[in-house]
Amino acid sequence: MPKTFDLEVIEEGMENGIGFCIECGAEKECCEPDAREYRCDECGEMTVYGAEEIIMMELINFEEDE
Repeated sequence: MPKTFDLEVIEEGMENGIGFCIECGAEKECCEPDAREYRCDECGEMTVYGAEEIIMMELINFEEDE
């Protein structure tokens, strides 16, 4: 099951060109917003997606921690 991300993290990624690995959750710098299947530097899988792609894939966690 793919990892989900907090909205604040994705918004920061959109502003700073950061992509996210949906396998391990690692961040990758210098990613286009529409990046798909970039290699993750942490786990080595081709599972890094740009912030806008993460939104379109509906991998956003909208629940707030209490």
